[in-house]
Amino acid sequence: MLAALTLSSCIKENDSYKDMQQVYPGMNIYNCATMQNRIAMVPANAAMRVAILAAEVAKQQAEAGEDAAEITLENVKTSDGRVLSLLFNSTTQIEEVADGYELTFKKDSKMPDDFYWEGSLLIETGGAPQLTSGAVWSVQIQPDFKLYEYSYNGEAQINLEGGTTSIVANQDGSCTIQFSHIALSVEESESGASDWSSTSTGFVIRPADENVTLAYSSCKGKVFEVSGAASGDSFYSNQFGTDPLGLSYSVSEASYIGLQIVNGTEEAELTSPLDYSVSSFPAPDVRCVWTNGQYRIYYNGYVYPKE
Repeated sequence: MLAALTLSSCIKENDSYKDMQQVYPGMNIYNCATMQNRIAMVPANAAMRVAILAAEVAKQQAEAGEDAAEITLENVKTSDGRVLSLLFNSTTQIEEVADGYELTFKKDSKMPDDFYWEGSLLIETGGAPQLTSGAVWSVQIQPDFKLYEYSYNGEAQINLEGGTTSIVANQDGSCTIQFSHIALSVEESESGASDWSSTSTGFVIRPADENVTLAYSSCKGKVFEVSGAASGDSFYSNQFGTDPLGLSYSVSEASYIGLQIVNGTEEAELTSPLDYSVSSFPAPDVRCVWTNGQYRIYYNGYVYPKE
């Protein structure tokens, strides 16, 4: 259900359908791998957004002087509105607890990643309320946490059943996201849960401009550089519908604004020939190169759109 060919929405009307058909299987590989990785990184995404919120609070408190105590995670605002609502949605709740921050979500409106979140996440800060140099945060998925997607097929419930996620704030201003054994499953799927892990280097995120900080008013609309890789069993079914489909994903020399990739290279691969039909997928790997927000996909010796 979740493997809709999202890249096809970027196809130019004057490009021929025949040319696109040659890379269609590669587009499917790409979309499965990016969707798997995107959902696996939801806990890290939530933690990064809390880091942006906490940095904005600290920035405004430093500027407020005697009124600093009145600026909180719940009510801090910029000219765009309440920052908590901008980073999540209007019904998201955040509470400072002994271990760090607890987030609670209601399944009533979309998050910026286009999913609906429900339940709670606990972000353990290790005593560092801001994600600044040397801080290590981890995310604990609570038993009630779920994601939902809606399409012409109806509602898909995605369960996050296990795994670990951590974020390290590096001295050079970057952050490293590591996750291991992320278990995702689609409700009522018979293929089981994913087992998805980042590589030893994790995903490294840094602002392109060294003067940009994590504070919302500083980083909104700014370019962030991203690189990293992950692989494992996905929550998609293999060709027999009995077990998870093995995949890998990487992104290199990429520039993002928000959740949108602008420049860079993404690569995806089916990692086991027993998982897929060779007749349906004549090549197991695909490469997608982004330039100024437009993509070019390379698959099985074909390029689309043509260079």
